[in-house]
Amino acid sequence: MRVSTLGHRAPGEIELGVVYASVEGVNESSYQECLEELTHKAHALGATALIGLQLVQSQFQWNQRTSLLATAIKEG
Repeated sequence: MRVSTLGHRAPGEIELGVVYASVEGVNESSYQECLEELTHKAHALGATALIGLQLVQSQFQWNQRTSLLATAIKEG
């Protein structure tokens, strides 16, 4: 699956919607776990790419989380 922070769609690609994933922790493994959850959700929609990937990491003492948000795209 193609993953990009750029919001560019190629001609013929169809936007399927926004996908979101969030996991506990702020570290390399939590980022990878979150990315895997995000791509799993996108695959379930029939997506072949994720664009506009945004990362949010909150490090409050009581709530350390890694979250990802992206637009799921299906290549036409």
